[in-house]
Amino acid sequence: MRVERAAAHPGDTNEGVRAAPGPSSPIFIVGCPRSGTSILRDLLRSHPRLTFPGESHFIPAFYRGYGDPRNDRDAIRLARRILQVHWVEWWRLAIRPEEFAADRTFRGLVSRLFEEYARTQGKPRWGDKTPHYVTAIPTLREIFPDCQVIHIYRDGRDTALSWLRAGFQARNVYTAASLWRRYISEGRRGGRALPTDAYHEVRYESLISQTEDTMRAVCAFLGEKFDSAVLRPAFLERRKKDRIFGPRNPRVPVSKTDVVAGNMNKWKHAMPRRDRAIFESVAGDLLQELGYETEGLARTVSGYERVKWGVHQRFWWVAARLNSRESHRLLLTDLHVRWAHLRSRFRSSLGYGR
Repeated sequence: MRVERAAAHPGDTNEGVRAAPGPSSPIFIVGCPRSGTSILRDLLRSHPRLTFPGESHFIPAFYRGYGDPRNDRDAIRLARRILQVHWVEWWRLAIRPEEFAADRTFRGLVSRLFEEYARTQGKPRWGDKTPHYVTAIPTLREIFPDCQVIHIYRDGRDTALSWLRAGFQARNVYTAASLWRRYISEGRRGGRALPTDAYHEVRYESLISQTEDTMRAVCAFLGEKFDSAVLRPAFLERRKKDRIFGPRNPRVPVSKTDVVAGNMNKWKHAMPRRDRAIFESVAGDLLQELGYETEGLARTVSGYERVKWGVHQRFWWVAARLNSRESHRLLLTDLHVRWAHLRSRFRSSLGYGR
């Protein structure tokens, strides 16, 4: 592999020849939210060699916005920004920004962070489950040339039901269908441009109904020996949003130990016909492409309907964000990420790329 500058950390590699996946390659689990990314992560967390912290949410945006640190000061400053990300704070790592001073690549800095988490878990190989990275697979591969990506997808109508019950991001079935279509399409397009040993698709319905066969295939893809421990999830502690108004959702541990095999096809009895028609109108062709049943309910969605659902989505998204006792911290993290996006555009305009 070509080395652009001396690596200051074992995780540092530089642009050049793509490295083949190995026993220490990063693992990224991606997919549309509410499609099974969490249960797949928790099953893999049971493997004696693998561990995943909570979602990170910063990697593509910060890479595009900041790039590689040029000196100690840059590295420390970037590490401080990352450690202040609301999601990363939940990892409870005893690591200081100054410990990143020697890193001269973004990859090395991020690897140091995840390796510290893996060390606390006594595991040699780390991964990251952040569903929204499904739209940033090429960027993940650029940062980590040897990474492996697992893309899990689920019947979009069951995804929509789960999403709307969870009460975050998608606030109506039209938005859920539009986002599901976008995430799945972009994920498959980005993933299929990778070598076969770098990208693997998992069907959620197969994961929960044929767990052993599916996990054997996942372990084989990762180059890890199958261990029966991966048939029972090692759940991360779930952090629920503590609402200002309405019922509170304190942070509670999850005590379940089994995969719920029947958690599919709920849309057939739980989704109203009008909502099924909307979903099929927006994403029916993708449902068919993925082998899911459709009902022939597709119709033309009017411009008025699109505007109505767009306004509804924005209103309830803002309301949900404000109705949280941690809203100020979430908004601060949002600002950090948005600032990174603005920096990325500025850097691109100056010819820096990314």
